This record gives sequence, C-alpha cells and structure tokens, in this order.
Amino acid sequence: MRRLILFLSSLSFCAAPAVAQARPGWNTELVVERLNQAAEHFRTLTAKLEYTKVTVVVDDRSTQQGYIYFRQNNRILIDITQPEPKQILFRDHRAEIFYPRMNQIQEYNLEKHRGLVEQFLLLGFATSGNALRKAYLITVLGETKLDGRAVMQLELTPKDERIRNQIHKIHLWLDLASWAPVRQKFFEVGGDYFITRYTDIKINVPIPSGKLRLNAPKSATRVKPQT
Repeated sequence: MRRLILFLSSLSFCAAPAVAQARPGWNTELVVERLNQAAEHFRTLTAKLEYTKVTVVVDDRSTQQGYIYFRQNNRILIDITQPEPKQILFRDHRAEIFYPRMNQIQEYNLEKHRGLVEQFLLLGFATSGNALRKAYLITVLGETKLDGRAVMQLELTPKDERIRNQIHKIHLWLDLASWAPVRQKFFEVGGDYFITRYTDIKINVPIPSGKLRLNAPKSATRVKPQT
C-alpha cells in the first residue's frame, strides 16, 4: 500500500503561499456545490506543471518540470521534460511510463486500486464536490492570492485510514474563476511533502490525439514491474 500511494502521488505532479483568509459565506456546502457545477462542464485541461519533492531531514528539494494533458475520460498524459525526459500515460486504470534514454515502457495495472487513482491523479480535475467529500474530510481555509489569481484553499484529510497513515493531509488550491486546481501539496507522515504547481492552464480546449499517447518508437521494450 505504501509503495502504491507514493508511486501515484509522485506521478500526480515554491514559494510559500499567502495565508488564506476565511470570508463570510464560504463553507463546505457551498464549496461542494461549486465543485459539482464545475465538474459538469469540465472536459479537457492542458497546463505546465512543476513537481517538487521535499525531504525535510536532509533539506533536499528535487524538481521536475513538464506538461499535463487531461481529457474527461480519465486519459492523462504527463510529459516530463526536465531534468530527465519521460512520459506517463494513464488510461483505463493502467499506467505506462516511457523512458526515452532506455527506450523502455513500464506498464502498471491499477485496476485493483481504482480509488487511489481517482484520489491522487484526478484530485481537482473534474472531481465533483460530492466525490471529494466522500473521500476526504474537507476544511475550508478560505480565499487567498496565488500567482496573481484569486484561489480557494482547502485542507483535505483522507477518510481511508490506510491512506492517512501515509498522507495525513492535503492542501488544494482552486482557481475561483474556473475551480480548476492550481496547486496541490501532499503532507507525508514524518514531515516530508511534495507540491505540484500548475500554470498556463487552459480548460476545454481541443487536444490533438498525439498529445494523449506516448511518443515511443515501436522498438521500445515493455516491462511490467511490481507495484
């Protein structure tokens, strides 16, 4: 379970944000309602992403940068361009990771872990408020500014004890104009954390089919590691 959670969270790909301020009228019910409305109209998303993993004990920060392409049918391509190129494709509860330097594709079957896939990889992407409330205890931290835009900050506590023993809370920042995620912060038990930041976000724009499949040659070898 621990390996799987860390695997998913490390693929869901910083300055400290301003402190959120609660505003009269914002509560869990209203946030859930707004997320339900946004999910009904959410079809596609493209964005630049920056994923930072922080190991507190040794004060180590490692960062990956790239792009994410998301389509409503749970098809996601994450194209990491720095520091080491790789592509990660999620479809039908399967994950494929292409490593160009090794010319290798690693395949993972995530069917038995559908709930974890939805919680970590689709967190904020077309996630209805009802689905979010089913999986997490939601605490509304309020409005703040992030990268020049107004956002809503939520604190999510996993209801599943197995998950909570690894990731004890998540902070999620949602653009108040679109209710799409602009940042996610996962707090691991023990103090380490990782942050995913999304910029240049475009919602409901056409995505070429080539952006939703691995750019791997036919000569690439396929392997199935254990998860």
